[in-house]
Amino acid sequence: MISFGTKYWFILLLAVVVAALGISLLLYFRNKANSELGKVQLRILMSLRFLSFFLIAFMLLSPFLRSLKKITQNPIIVSAWDNSGSMIADTDSTLISASLNNLQSKIKSELGNDYELVNYSFGEHIKNSDQLDFSEKRSDYSQLLSTVSNNHFNQNVGALILAGDGIYNEGRNPLNGLDEISFPVFSVGYGDTSIVSDSRISSIRMNRTAFSGNKFPVEVDVQFLKVKNRLLKLSIEQNNAELGSIMITPPNDNYFITKEFILEAGTPGLQHYLVKIETVENERNTANNTAGFVINVLENKQKILILSDGWHPDIGAIKNTLEQQLTYDVSVFTQEPYPANLSDFNLIILNQLPTAGKSISQIVEKARAGRLPLLFIVGNKTFIPQLNALSQGVQIDLLAGSGEEAQPTNNPAYATFRLSDDFLELLPKLPPLQVPFADFTMDDSFTPIVYQKLKNIETGKPLLATGKMDGRKIGFIFGEGTWRWRLFDYYQNQSHLRFNELINQLVQYLALRENEDNFIVEFKPVYTETDNVILNAEVYNDAYQRITTGEVNIVLKNSNNEDFSFTFDVRGEDYTLNAGHLPIGDYSFTATVNIGNEKYTETGNFTVVLVNLERIVTRANHNLLYQLASQSGGKFYLPDQADELIADLKNGKQLKAAHYYQEMINELLNLRGLFFILLALLSVEWFLRKYWGIY
Repeated sequence: MISFGTKYWFILLLAVVVAALGISLLLYFRNKANSELGKVQLRILMSLRFLSFFLIAFMLLSPFLRSLKKITQNPIIVSAWDNSGSMIADTDSTLISASLNNLQSKIKSELGNDYELVNYSFGEHIKNSDQLDFSEKRSDYSQLLSTVSNNHFNQNVGALILAGDGIYNEGRNPLNGLDEISFPVFSVGYGDTSIVSDSRISSIRMNRTAFSGNKFPVEVDVQFLKVKNRLLKLSIEQNNAELGSIMITPPNDNYFITKEFILEAGTPGLQHYLVKIETVENERNTANNTAGFVINVLENKQKILILSDGWHPDIGAIKNTLEQQLTYDVSVFTQEPYPANLSDFNLIILNQLPTAGKSISQIVEKARAGRLPLLFIVGNKTFIPQLNALSQGVQIDLLAGSGEEAQPTNNPAYATFRLSDDFLELLPKLPPLQVPFADFTMDDSFTPIVYQKLKNIETGKPLLATGKMDGRKIGFIFGEGTWRWRLFDYYQNQSHLRFNELINQLVQYLALRENEDNFIVEFKPVYTETDNVILNAEVYNDAYQRITTGEVNIVLKNSNNEDFSFTFDVRGEDYTLNAGHLPIGDYSFTATVNIGNEKYTETGNFTVVLVNLERIVTRANHNLLYQLASQSGGKFYLPDQADELIADLKNGKQLKAAHYYQEMINELLNLRGLFFILLALLSVEWFLRKYWGIY
């Protein structure tokens, strides 16, 4: 079908016909120069001229041919092979490999000629391959489904053959990802599903940083299978010395419990600890009975300055808590003059300051110039308009009334530091604080630790919050009465441990001064063996402006005193280094940069730890594979049912060729044949004119 790329083409086409006819008549009809030609000769020449002119003008209308092309797409069979370590955790890798190779060979020989076969191996990463070595440290089934769906979008995927043990320890539940795929899953279950005696450490939670001499909590999740009424010891060791232990007697055959240890941070540096749960007789998997963790212990003694307009019980509660820690030196000033040299302190706590009669603008300015962290405690004496004028990242818009009572409610999204489950259990029971009756607006860099609960209604108003302004940390307690929290904790638990935990975590975060010179290197104290070791650096000139003119070099040294040299890349105003995956062990580094004639050096330590997720749970989860198959319209098989799988795929209705039509458009101007036709018409006309004596 011929179409045109111009509007009103039918009018233009008529005009082209008329113009071509007019030119032909003008050139040959009643022209005395053609009087010697006969009627037949004239008609031939007129026709040739008409056709050639018409063809040239016709091409100017941008005609094109529109056609439909039928396309047939054969079905695609995607095969995904679990390459994670759990596949061979409790069995011989040779047997598993032989069984998988047999299944791969049958799929290729029986289905390869009729269908397009695509293979993926998956675990932590997904590759287009059917080569398996079971070296992946994690299992992510949901990522597999997303990758297959994205890679084969709008393709005729007839089936996904999923061969694995059903154990996933990363990503979301793959059942929640079935809505991303439009093809059935035919799963093949490997591994042992029998329940055997097992005592295992499921996870360990702790803060990665502590100060030397301080106490820090460690929470350990432990699970027991088929060890009912057995007395087992859970312990924490360091350098083969036991630091603490707890005896546990599981009351049933599937028992889960969380235990907390309070440890004291000792020598500064990276400190390695080992958690152990006692093994039982005939326990098949003992690799999950131990797990290690690392704490970065800092040695700096922190000097805390508390300023207040008069004494207040909130000050006493905070002071008593901090003085229990050996690494805090607390100074309290309840009247002027306040210390002149604020740079000696690591954190300034301002209790209900500024007041109507006492400005703290000079103190805040000195803190800003010296990049000193601040913690504001807002109370009845706080002069809110002046506090807002200080521009510390929070605006409080007073409404009416003197104030209201607000109970705390947890913000689960807060991730700057972690509070224990014991404290979170106590949190909603704590007495209310007296807070301003106001609306609160915080800069994007601020995050609430806990929200306000007003008259049993949870609000988005912050009660405690932390953030950063101009490169320094700032905290807010938007109410007075925290001393009641300390008393309530003792009333409930006969100790102040939970209240102390909150204050210590808040003060430790704020008081931990980041490097403040012209050269800063940011890194994590702990990486896993599957993490890319990424370090970032910032360089400032004497005016404290970010620059990227110098080259940042770094030398990593492992525990064997082997050196590895790298150069940071520049990205915008930042320097970044991706050192890739590093072997397990402790590392120290020395980074250098030249700024003008000065050379700056930064040092630090980090560790790379083992990933043992594939050894924690080794019991195959065939129920998950069965659900994936049944909910997607597929079927579940065992490894010895490979022939049945092949037969079901061949005889099923899933594998059908897909037919669709594609509209094809070709411009006539691009056809070479038309050029030669036009050339032939003009050439023949020219030849006949010469032959018949017309010049």
